[in-house]
Amino acid sequence: MTDIATILSQARTKLTTWQAEAASAAASGASQTQSADAAWDAVAAIEAATNHAEGLRTQVLARNDTLAAALAARSAALAEAELARSDGGTPPLADATATALRGAVATAAGVTPATKLDGADYKTAVSTVDTAIAALDDTALNDLAAALLTLETKLQDYEDAEALAEAALTAAETAPAIIANDLHRALVQREAATTLASAGNKPAAVLAYVDYQAARSRLTAATAAAVATKLQTDWNTARDAQLSAAADLLSAQLAVIQGQLALARKRAEMTAKLATRDVVASAAVDAVLNPPAPPGP
Repeated sequence: MTDIATILSQARTKLTTWQAEAASAAASGASQTQSADAAWDAVAAIEAATNHAEGLRTQVLARNDTLAAALAARSAALAEAELARSDGGTPPLADATATALRGAVATAAGVTPATKLDGADYKTAVSTVDTAIAALDDTALNDLAAALLTLETKLQDYEDAEALAEAALTAAETAPAIIANDLHRALVQREAATTLASAGNKPAAVLAYVDYQAARSRLTAATAAAVATKLQTDWNTARDAQLSAAADLLSAQLAVIQGQLALARKRAEMTAKLATRDVVASAAVDAVLNPPAPPGP
């Protein structure tokens, strides 16, 4: 099992290291600006993650007190039950009291022998009624649980589709800047190659020429209709996938709402049946006490 205290300690160590790296990169000037920015982003991210984990850890550990209180309440409830079995002259839950009550009820109900009251017939009659009431929300609960699981899946699917659509749109949005940068680089390197060649700086002239040709090649490749078509196609595909995922997510949300409504209705039905439970259970017991006469010949 992963120890959260260990992970938090490791995170704090990384935080200290990355803060130092970010500060060092920032002090190195413009050449390290990108590295410094990335390091500060990492620092912010790990600070947020660590704070979140600390909060979760505090919440979880606080439940130790909740559990202790629950166990104390359980012990108190057991103590009350023990008193009902043993305190006073005729404890209400004592074995002798239960035996006497069984005899009195059996005599009043005409059940012989009295031990028959503890048999399966009467318990089954009552439990059948209770089971039918309790089962009302079983299907609704299972359906809602399945709907919630589907919702979680569809939410993740939507987030994935959203990320892909964002990437496709970003690719299209950055394309003009990339072309402009290549154009600028080609012009600059052309001038540089000409000037350096005239000055007799052979290696630098060759390097400038190679960079010039590379920029030209990228610009040539960018003029192909297929490039723009791909950007459009990628966006269309990602957009349609995101819209489809949004539809699936909405459908899953509707299913959860429907499941919650069905569960609420079933529980309302349970409440109504619980109000008449004793009457229905008494009728079931009466049917055991006074079974209908067998049909005539």
